[in-house]
Amino acid sequence: MRKYVSNINPGNAALEFIDRRLADDKYRGERSSQHNRYTRDELIRILTILDKYAPSGTKLQIRTTDISKRRQNLTEEEDYSRFCSEVKSAIGKGTQDAMRKNLFVDFHRMGLITRYDKRGIATDPYRQQQVKFVSLSEQGMRLVHAASIDEQHYIFSSGVDTLLGGFISDALGLLRSTEFNLRRISIHEFMFFVSAIGTSARFNIGWARCAHLIHEYRNLSTIQRRSVIEVLRDSLQPSNFVGDKTSQRDFHNWKNKIEQIYHILDQTVYFEVSGEMLFLRRNRVRSYSHKKKYFEQHRVERTPGFELHHVVPLGWAESEGQFKLFDDWQNMVYISAFVHAQITQNRNRNVCMAASHNDLILSDYGDNSVHLKSGESLLYNPSKQPILLEYNERLRRSTDLTI
Repeated sequence: MRKYVSNINPGNAALEFIDRRLADDKYRGERSSQHNRYTRDELIRILTILDKYAPSGTKLQIRTTDISKRRQNLTEEEDYSRFCSEVKSAIGKGTQDAMRKNLFVDFHRMGLITRYDKRGIATDPYRQQQVKFVSLSEQGMRLVHAASIDEQHYIFSSGVDTLLGGFISDALGLLRSTEFNLRRISIHEFMFFVSAIGTSARFNIGWARCAHLIHEYRNLSTIQRRSVIEVLRDSLQPSNFVGDKTSQRDFHNWKNKIEQIYHILDQTVYFEVSGEMLFLRRNRVRSYSHKKKYFEQHRVERTPGFELHHVVPLGWAESEGQFKLFDDWQNMVYISAFVHAQITQNRNRNVCMAASHNDLILSDYGDNSVHLKSGESLLYNPSKQPILLEYNERLRRSTDLTI
């Protein structure tokens, strides 16, 4: 394994982790938004205009070929051309190609629009397929027609958590925990460590390991941390590597991805970014009462290798009231970091709780389920099982959970 930075301070766990991560071809982590710079208000404006051109669930036919390859729009694409022109007049961005290839991809992954193939069949937001039509989803309609700005902010934030694969839940988990003692996360800490949480790559880590690595990184002197960045910036240039993009390393591209994530997180109700630092918003200061209540109710102790997990993620809340309902001890389970990683890799969709004797099963309304074995991967009081099951059913029945 090539040593990029571990020689800067031999034995430092954070530097050893960075080198191990860079040895993996998936070093940049999971897919997420990267090239699109938009604000929450711009997104809402785009969807509001889309609602004008494709109202009440109708579909808008879009261009399927780059303008460089076909200059003229087909007759049936004229509405799409007018839609993009109106968007560009309203917010100063949104060419036909950028809308189709970048913005619509993000909006689909956020659950705010649906894209369709030439037969009018909905496409998978995470697969490359030719798209011919788009429409607002039910969630998108709710965002456009929300009764208040506050409701719009929450619906947008919920979509961001889906788009970023649970990073809102991860960052909230790290910053709100007294155990981890993190009040901020720098862009490089997010880049090296937070983005490794729940990844399918070999360098996957959990919250506790991530917090430990961040503290190890902060134990370096200012000069050592600056040296880490300078060494990586110089070493990780595509021209320094042979082979295709998979075997190359690109510091600028990697950081650009995290900068986009910070740009989007700054638009949510949960976080604010100052310089290159991510903080909780003031109304999201740490709340320990329900976490403390979980340990009291279940009569369990904090245990290394276990993490307190919200079954229905906090990042899915679409109002202040929902956030409080989700941030309740009855919506929590204390599970091993291993199974927590499994849930994270499924983008936190395992929101359905069922019982199997004293064990619990968390599933995603589909084939993906995680078995939580009492006393092994789950620490809780089985006598509280009916309370957890009933609360989970109430949450799912009273909220329209989009997974």
